[in-house]
Amino acid sequence: MQLLLFRHGEAEKGGAGGSDAARRLVPKGRAENEACLLAVRRAGVQPEVVVHSPLVRAVETAAMAGEILAPPGGLHEDERLACGASLADVRAVVAEHPGETVMLVGHNPDFSEITGELIGGGNVALRTSGIACVSLPLVAAGAGVLEWLIKPRLFGDR
Repeated sequence: MQLLLFRHGEAEKGGAGGSDAARRLVPKGRAENEACLLAVRRAGVQPEVVVHSPLVRAVETAAMAGEILAPPGGLHEDERLACGASLADVRAVVAEHPGETVMLVGHNPDFSEITGELIGGGNVALRTSGIACVSLPLVAAGAGVLEWLIKPRLFGDR
């Protein structure tokens, strides 16, 4: 399977009432999300499903993925992808949403660390709007191969 780990786009510094969970994407975050998602679409990558954190910036990022990639299984919110997600959380989420290609939308440092764990170690810098594609037979530490990693800077001065 291919697991796409998509870090939400750049968000405002403080949400409504100072809430971290309510932070919304800023225009730059939306533009960078779009650039990376269009690259995924051009590459012919089609996730069957997009599962996302309940935090506003991840919900907005997932909605953009839904519009641009049109996953047949739709969008699904999962509390386990909120800040603090672990490899065990990702394993459980994927078990509930199986597919050949699954996209998860979440946060850092979680997604950088989880990507590193999946590929057997190493430092992975998943920037805002970045997407890592890991091929793996099962969601387990060291079971995956990093196929590609995209970040907005690859698409010009954004």
